[in-house]
Amino acid sequence: MIKKVLTIFVLLFVLSFEVHAEEDLDTVLNGVQKKYEQINNFHASFTQESEVKALDKVQKADGEVWFKKPGKMRWNYNAPNKDQIVSDGKTLWFYDDDEKQVIETPLAQVSETQSTTTLLSGLVNLQDLFDASFSKPGDIEPNGSYLVDLVPKGDEEYNKVTISVDKKDMMVNTIYLYDPFGNLTTVKMADIKTNGGVSDALFDFKTPDGAEVVKPPSFQ
Repeated sequence: MIKKVLTIFVLLFVLSFEVHAEEDLDTVLNGVQKKYEQINNFHASFTQESEVKALDKVQKADGEVWFKKPGKMRWNYNAPNKDQIVSDGKTLWFYDDDEKQVIETPLAQVSETQSTTTLLSGLVNLQDLFDASFSKPGDIEPNGSYLVDLVPKGDEEYNKVTISVDKKDMMVNTIYLYDPFGNLTTVKMADIKTNGGVSDALFDFKTPDGAEVVKPPSFQ
């Protein structure tokens, strides 16, 4: 779960961009690269839906997310539980409110694949990491947006990511992530703000009262 959410968020941050150009795939990808280099921090509200085939159910969540280079982030879930995912750029904490448990892991250990590590470090080059193409008509309705498929060239925990880009302002509004088990996670962003005042203190994780902290053997 940590890797999936981490990957989704990194892609959200990387792919929040503005491009005023022709409908050309290379132009869009180059615009992503340029915009990412200009963004220092990011804040948005989000809704998340995960279709779990094995359980024949849809899991829903919502909350707020912040990101700040290099590698700092915070997910505050509002519902269904008050979960948290926080990174100060070196360590990642995942707080499961239902279990009252914190999993503390080195960020490098979580982002062990090449593409995720590169994205987190800010040295992103989508054309090196992904095979990109405009999406073919399918189950996702464009609704005034461009749909772009990103298929990772390396080993990842997902098969494909589809991004939805609003034609009016060229901002990514939705990301669809497909995993090898046929599950689909959809993240919709709202009230996106970049390069605002985001304090480093926001990424200083405080263990909730009564929560158990669990660390991998190599990190104890």
